[in-house]
Amino acid sequence: MSTPSSQHLIRSFAVSLLLTVLLPSFARPQQSHDPAADFERAVSEAEASLRGNERELAESRYRSALREGWILLGALDLAEGRLPEAQEAFRRASTSPVEIVSVSRLTPRQRLPLRRRVSAALARAYLNLGIINAKAERFAGAVELFEKAAELDPDLPQLPYSLGVAYFNTRQFDKAAPPLSRAFAASPGDANLRRMLAMAWLNAEAYEKAADLLRDDPRRDADPSLLYAYGLALVRSGRAAEAQTVFGQLLARHGDSAELNVVLGQASAQQGDFESAVRSLQQALRLKADVAEANAALGVIYLKQGRLAEAEEALRAELKAHPADLKVLHPLATVLDLEGRPEEAVPLLRSVLEAKPDFADARYLLGKVRLAQDAPAEAVEQLEAAARLAPEDANIRYQLGQAYQKLGRTEQAREQFEVFQKLKDKRRGVGP
Repeated sequence: MSTPSSQHLIRSFAVSLLLTVLLPSFARPQQSHDPAADFERAVSEAEASLRGNERELAESRYRSALREGWILLGALDLAEGRLPEAQEAFRRASTSPVEIVSVSRLTPRQRLPLRRRVSAALARAYLNLGIINAKAERFAGAVELFEKAAELDPDLPQLPYSLGVAYFNTRQFDKAAPPLSRAFAASPGDANLRRMLAMAWLNAEAYEKAADLLRDDPRRDADPSLLYAYGLALVRSGRAAEAQTVFGQLLARHGDSAELNVVLGQASAQQGDFESAVRSLQQALRLKADVAEANAALGVIYLKQGRLAEAEEALRAELKAHPADLKVLHPLATVLDLEGRPEEAVPLLRSVLEAKPDFADARYLLGKVRLAQDAPAEAVEQLEAAARLAPEDANIRYQLGQAYQKLGRTEQAREQFEVFQKLKDKRRGVGP
């Protein structure tokens, strides 16, 4: 005989009981007028075990308390007729509704504070379970538990810091930065938190924010890793002149290194000094043949100089040494298109967009290539997306007009050509 689903059980009980709800045995009215008292006591006992450094006992008690809390929330949801929410709560409790007692004397006004208390205690339990996991360096598990705490009580003290650190340790830097920012706003004097937030922003490619945090770090000049990170953030945020001074300090104090020469080369390239840039990047490769980003930077410089064969060679060398670096694929696709090999460029661009769908330049190039390959429908799709992402780019508008024209959408083509002309005039400083 098949077992009925928990949803079926919930619906059956709801129809037959009306104002009756499911409550666990610890919440029977005849034993206590406060349905949440035993649950809160269970959470408090788990917290006491944690304070006493009895982590295994604390973890066991927290997990038992979580089950009780979710049964309580499920009961409240059921009383309020929220059947899907009740089903989800019972699923989280890993139980089916089994104990039925009347709570008809509980009004909606009485249920609201009860729900708040249960949610707050559940959130504390998830937070502390996450801390136990984090201390044991089980950071993926900690992330999951902290996220559950955030669902229940996003304003729980210590949660932003804990969640940010867990994300950071699982290398989810883009997710780590927002909660670490909230934690830092609450504790602006915490130097270690400032540095972790700066590293999160740096790895999330928010270079301006990273540079601003590291600029005033009192340990920056004495710590070569912080000084390097500051210089890197300056380069990547387009402040190459400031970065040159930082890297001069590093060279004077700590000597030559491959990584330092890479960033020096990138800074020189930003300032248009390609000769110095190439010299630094080649020195980096002499010091360490597989140093990250050296060949990529060389490839981009050669591309700008029209040295396509050398650009392709350098970019492929970067990709061979660092196959996970998708940033190389777009300039390599550009080189291949310019060399008249668009069929090789297309799969590279698709890989880029799979990882980074909001990359306007890649959308533009793919649309342009597909238009040249007589695939105007896909070209329109890619170029429309590019125009949404970069509405002030005249080249995108021109190619989109060409694609519309190819499909016979004459009016839309005319509109895009008009926008193209206005953007060109604006760039040249021509008035309307």
